[in-house]
Order: sequence, then C-alpha cells, then structure tokens
Amino acid sequence: MRSQNPAGKDWHAGTLDVQTLPGRLFYSVMQHSGTNRPSVDSLTQRVGYRLAQFFRGVGARVSAAEEQQVLTILPASAVVLFRQLPVDAQRHSLNVLHTLMAAGFTHRELAMAALLHDVGKVAAQQAGFSFNPVWRGLLVLLETFFPQTLASWRAADPAAGWRYLLYVHIEHPQIGAEWARATGCPALACWLIEHHQDMQPLEASLEECQLLAALQWADNRN
Repeated sequence: MRSQNPAGKDWHAGTLDVQTLPGRLFYSVMQHSGTNRPSVDSLTQRVGYRLAQFFRGVGARVSAAEEQQVLTILPASAVVLFRQLPVDAQRHSLNVLHTLMAAGFTHRELAMAALLHDVGKVAAQQAGFSFNPVWRGLLVLLETFFPQTLASWRAADPAAGWRYLLYVHIEHPQIGAEWARATGCPALACWLIEHHQDMQPLEASLEECQLLAALQWADNRN
C-alpha cells in the first residue's frame, strides 16, 4: 500500500501489521497527514523532550537517602506500591517531589501524590507487559497528537495485549488512586492522584485546585 503526503514524498507501509501498535500508528499518521498536523517545531520539541526523558530513564538511580525519604512520607503499605514502579518511574516521581520541595511546597498529601501519581501504570506490569521508557514515550506522543485514536484503541481486558497497555496509560490515574486509597493514603492525596491529568476537575475546592496545579507544574517539568 502506498499513500502520498502533501510534499509529494512516497510513504511505504511495507510489512507493518495493522494489528500491532506500530502498524496502526503508521496508518493513523498517514490518515492525518494532510490535516491538523503539528508544526515541525512543535513535533521536534516534543520528540526531543521525550528522547531526553528516555535517556534519563535508562541511567536512573534511587539513592539510599531517597529511599529513606519515601519511608518518611508514605504509609508502609503505600511504600510497597512505590517500590513496584520501575526504577526510572521511581526516579521521575522523586524528581517531581524534589521540584515541589525546591519551590517551597511542604504539603504532606501533595508529597504523597507526587510519589504515587503514576503508580497505576504498574497494572500493565502485573498483566505481563513492559511499560518501559520506549513504550511510555511512544504512548505520550500518540496521546499528544492523536488522542481520539488512542482512546478508540484501548481495551480494559488484559487479554487484549497492547490495547490493554493503552487502557492503563489512559486510566492509570484512576487505577492509582484506588490503590492508594486501599493502602490508607489520605483522601486528598488520592484525589490528587486521580485528577493529576485533568485540567478542570469538577467540584474541586480552592485548596484542591491549588495543589493540583502545583503537582501538574512539577510533573510537566520532569
């Protein structure tokens, strides 16, 4: 199959299987190649950011002092949750926490949410899928440029393979909030985890909105 992009360059589907995520992503890009395309500068910046994030993740480490810091913030059962995150995800969460602390935020529930905001992604690991830095970067780019396509491909059944990975990527705030609640984390921390990707949560108090804005700011910086 061949399709023509606006610049006249031939694109070859080759042997990409449309039943795999890369194959579907390829055809989605081709389908949208003539309309609503992101600018070259925007795409370059986002790809560059994700590449930098990937290389930081490859060499990620968590120090003994940071492990002790986690113990002082989270309930013991929630520490178990945090430790299920891959090391690069632990590193990201700690970086979010450190960014908040450096900016003067000392709210305990906010610190808990910083450490556990991505813990719902562990659901993919429990189903036997590797949520590695490459996958996370690909999914974030897909979500950025083709969110409706991403949502339409997801499936809540772990037997659905990579479609379940998409489901976890989208629903991990709710999954993580439920897990945090089950480990005894305070209601505000669970609320922040559940809404950490929401721009305008409904029926939120002023304090919740302020803390959520801080969490999202720190998350976006890391």
